[in-house]
Amino acid sequence: MKRWWLVAGAVVVVLGLAAGGLWVFLPPDHRTTFLVDASESADFREVADAVGSAASNMSSDDSLALRRFGGTCDTPDTAELVPPGTGQAAKIGEAARSITPSGKATLLNGILAAIDDFAHVYPFRGSRTNRIVVVARGGADACGKSADEVRAIVNQHTAQAGVKIDFRFVGHRLTPEQIKVLNEIAAATDAQKPRLTKTSDELVTTMKEVSVPTELAVKEVKTSPCDLVTPDQLKSVYLPEPDLKYYDVKCRQDRYTLAILNGPTREAQDMPVVFEFKDNAWQKVMAQTDMPCGDVPKDIWKAWNYPCIKEVVCRDSVPRVIDLSGDVGCQAALDIADRYKAAIDSGQAQGQGLFWESGEWSCSWPYEDGYAHAQVPPKCVNTDKMVVQLGDYQ
Repeated sequence: MKRWWLVAGAVVVVLGLAAGGLWVFLPPDHRTTFLVDASESADFREVADAVGSAASNMSSDDSLALRRFGGTCDTPDTAELVPPGTGQAAKIGEAARSITPSGKATLLNGILAAIDDFAHVYPFRGSRTNRIVVVARGGADACGKSADEVRAIVNQHTAQAGVKIDFRFVGHRLTPEQIKVLNEIAAATDAQKPRLTKTSDELVTTMKEVSVPTELAVKEVKTSPCDLVTPDQLKSVYLPEPDLKYYDVKCRQDRYTLAILNGPTREAQDMPVVFEFKDNAWQKVMAQTDMPCGDVPKDIWKAWNYPCIKEVVCRDSVPRVIDLSGDVGCQAALDIADRYKAAIDSGQAQGQGLFWESGEWSCSWPYEDGYAHAQVPPKCVNTDKMVVQLGDYQ
């Protein structure tokens, strides 16, 4: 009997030591919650992409979480989309991009819920730092509490959580009045003054800077996809002919690259190619002379100084006419398309390329990479690079 008690005691001691060891070694050094304004917004994708880039820039040993907010003052809505855990940067990015923005900004409600997330024994809090990174986009807070009220409520929740939390605020494309409210809320949480951004590139850079723990800011910032992209790397992804080369590689937002494909001496026509960094690799999106805007943000096209195509169908019957620039206007587009078709029908268009000019417009039947000539519709381009496509003209 005595021997049984000794064995049982030994087992208890071993289990206790094991549990103690887990308690010491399992907690992460750093834990960060991304608190995202998911209120109604036309360009929420910029926020989602920036959150994903910031998460991927952090150490895989950091515990990361994602929470959203946005609703009404009567029924404020906030939800933890990704619970705290290590090695889940990709999950943070995917969850952020799956958010459907709705409602008004209910920032205070989101802050309080994010604080309460730290109140539990498990998931483990950071042993060195615990941080909430707030991204305000649709506004600051629509519910109008005073700074004193905010401070009192935040202090109450923080005291109950029993942990010191470092708040970082980023305001993206806010109005002066929204900035004022955000400054007041940040001051009420004893946070640094909010960082303000106006473009998607600024937002990506700022999110990386405020997310990485200060003590690790130098050594934890990783090489970004934009730092790694080279002509040789792009050639391994897409090269229709072996003697072509990539020039003028322009990378933005750690996600999108525009490169010019041409011959070694650059005597042939330039072929722009767009790549996207997706699933941890660069992938070709499109390769053609006239680029549709697609999912690439407008300010990225502006940063590239390259006009993308915003298609407007001016006539859907034969002959179909599309304003590929979205800026010509259907009246002008129909006029030039009909006059070009008449020139083709009367034999005035020259050569196999059906070249024809009228005033500021130059029309032709171009070749495009990856398509038979018969599959490519004729196009007219004016001196402002506005494009009209004439489809089904035959």
